[in-house]
Parts: sequence; structure tokens; C-alpha cells
Amino acid sequence: MNDVDSSAVNSTPIVMRGRVGTTAQQDIDETLRLLREMQVSPRPVATLRAYAPLPTVAFSRRESLLPGFAEAEICARNHGYAPVIRLAGGRAVAYDTACVVIDLLTPASARLEHTRAFEVAAACFRDTLRDLGVDARVGAVPGEYCAGDHSVNARGTVKLVGIAQRVVRGARLVTASIVLDQAEPLREVVNDVYAIMGLDWDPATFGSVAAEGVPGSVAALTDALVQGLATVHTDWALPLD
Repeated sequence: MNDVDSSAVNSTPIVMRGRVGTTAQQDIDETLRLLREMQVSPRPVATLRAYAPLPTVAFSRRESLLPGFAEAEICARNHGYAPVIRLAGGRAVAYDTACVVIDLLTPASARLEHTRAFEVAAACFRDTLRDLGVDARVGAVPGEYCAGDHSVNARGTVKLVGIAQRVVRGARLVTASIVLDQAEPLREVVNDVYAIMGLDWDPATFGSVAAEGVPGSVAALTDALVQGLATVHTDWALPLD
């Protein structure tokens, strides 16, 4: 396993913005490429990607084995959302240009704390959203889609941010999707896809930053979220003693 260069880990991450291609799969492939490059780099440097995704339903690899997956893929396409297999764990999630996907890739070793990365990322998004005026909290709300202990919600009622991880030899991916603008089209496709796969959820738990009364463009809100995560990522990116 590559040793982690702590001076590289502590440096300001490289920030990459925007999509790299014309399909949802190409964006997944770009993050995978960056993850593989980090695995073999002699001096890995943290990299942060932020982009407004094309309409996508990102399924987990586990879900691709479920009965009804092929039908769920067709359902997603019928809504105008491209089905892809996500790199991290969790359940199916839908996002589109009303959202931002943030991928933070950091050097990793076997000594790094998995839970700590979730905690730091969730706290960062919570605090950034609070600074924007949202009553943001960490934790799953009952009935949320892709439920997780480190989701970020508003008012303890609606989910705003989903966070997932993937750790491979020498590298870690922490990925988050945040609904910034209108959530209704996303709510509809998740509802239909989950119904096909027999997954329970409450559509009322699907929220957005805009619905919480936060002004500002998708670009401005993305800037705030990126700046926050770029600042705090070293809180987990160092080996434990």
C-alpha cells in the first residue's frame, strides 16, 4: 500500500468544477479515473469535484442485483433520468441540474477512520447550510430516501444532503448530493423507482435548499459548500496515531 504523504494531505485540495462529458456515465467514470490515479500517485493531493449533474438515477451495485432492477432502469429513463451504478454505497438517489454533486477524493491508508470522514463531512454541510439560514441538522429523518445516519436534514423533517463513501487501496471518496432548487421532478422519479424495487420511503421527506427559503443561485450555493468542505477535509485525512 502506498504511504500517505502528510504534507500533500494537508495541502489545499485541487478544485475541479463542471461536467466532463455529455452523459451521466461519463461523470461517474471521471470520478473513478481520479480515484484510480490517486491510488498510484507517489504524492497524492486531495481533489474536490463539484458539478451540476445531468438527470440521473444512481443505483447501488447491490440494487442492480434486486428483482425489478431492469424495470427500475426503464422507469428512470421514462422520466428522462439516466440510470447509472454509483461508486459508493447506499440506496438509489436521483439528481439533476437543480442539484450539486460534490466528490472529495483524499489519500487514505488502513489507519484512517471511516466514521470520522462521515462525521466531518456531515458537520461541514450542516454548518454551511446554517450559515445560509437553514435550520440544518445531522441525522436521518423517518422515511427518507437512501437513509443514512449522516444525512443532513432541515428542521428534522426533510432530507437535503446525502453522503456516501468508498474506500479503496490508498484513496478515499466522500461523495455528496445536495438538492439546491426544485425537488418535485426528483421526488416523482424516486417514488416510482422505489415502488418498483419494493423500497419504502416517504416522499414528503424529499427537501431542497430553495424550499428552506435560502436565496442565491445554484452556482453561489455551490461555492459556499465547496469552500466549506475544502477547509475541513484535513480533519479526517490524517492517519490515526
